[in-house]
Amino acid sequence: MMTGQSLDGIVKELRGYRGIARKKSLSLISDILPEIGGRIIAAKGEDAAVISLGEDPIVFAADGIMEELIERDPEWAGYCSILVNVNDVLAMRARPVATVNVISAVDDQTLREILTGMKRASDLFDTPVVGGHLHPNATHNDISVAIIGKVSGRPLLSSTARPGERVVVISDLNGQFTPGIPYSWDCTSSKEKDYLAKELDLFFAAISDFNSGKDISNPGLLGTLGMLLEASGTGAEVNMERVPKPEGTDLLQWLKAYQGLGIIGTVESEKLEKIRGLLEGSDLVAGDLGCVVGDPSLSVTYEGERRLLFDFTREKITGLFPR
Repeated sequence: MMTGQSLDGIVKELRGYRGIARKKSLSLISDILPEIGGRIIAAKGEDAAVISLGEDPIVFAADGIMEELIERDPEWAGYCSILVNVNDVLAMRARPVATVNVISAVDDQTLREILTGMKRASDLFDTPVVGGHLHPNATHNDISVAIIGKVSGRPLLSSTARPGERVVVISDLNGQFTPGIPYSWDCTSSKEKDYLAKELDLFFAAISDFNSGKDISNPGLLGTLGMLLEASGTGAEVNMERVPKPEGTDLLQWLKAYQGLGIIGTVESEKLEKIRGLLEGSDLVAGDLGCVVGDPSLSVTYEGERRLLFDFTREKITGLFPR
């Protein structure tokens, strides 16, 4: 396991992990803001809202960057502000089109670094920044970005996992943790644009067979899976020995990581061989972690031991339950 901890210790660490715990406030937003209908195909509990505007729906999402990341490395924070939004769109089986931003900066040097990171990511992902709003000479630094994308075929939702499906993760293991930021896995910034574009095409081809999916973000791999299961009203049994991870990486660190390009979802078992074949020879790796079950809980096993990680009948991660 490489963590030097027991399975009980790993479960305790994950349950108390800030990236998971901070999601609980989302239920307050859901309680106050009304249900949405009309042209809205999906919204609550999803990585992005899906909106019907003719033949091809669009997706619409927004994300913000934590203040401590901006303070530590403004340029990387600017890069991540585009990256996290692009990943939200990709996880919906959509292609990013453009972004806008709202930036607060205490001085021009910080603003310059933020914009440099944004430009680098927007160029790499071919997703231009087309507008936004600036608060100069602010009392603190802050970055928020909104994005639109165009759905390619059928949108992929977080709320459509069904018992009997396999839990599958796709990760890019060719990268490194950002210096000084232990849970930031960078597998995109050093790649050439053409190379990354081909990788994203493979990613899209692989998730075309997914029945549900969610990008692996701040709650980490199992926290993100928990959010997906909660939205679907299902549960899962996951074997942590099957989690693909970079060689020499600590398992607990990897389970907490924001993956620069990663998705966890569910597929029918007969589709697994096709997905692995598509990714063979690339930086992307698919792992079959376990099975979706009807009992609304997430259990993990390791070396024959089994523990309950989340029981959705008694607790919540987000408290969001899509219609």
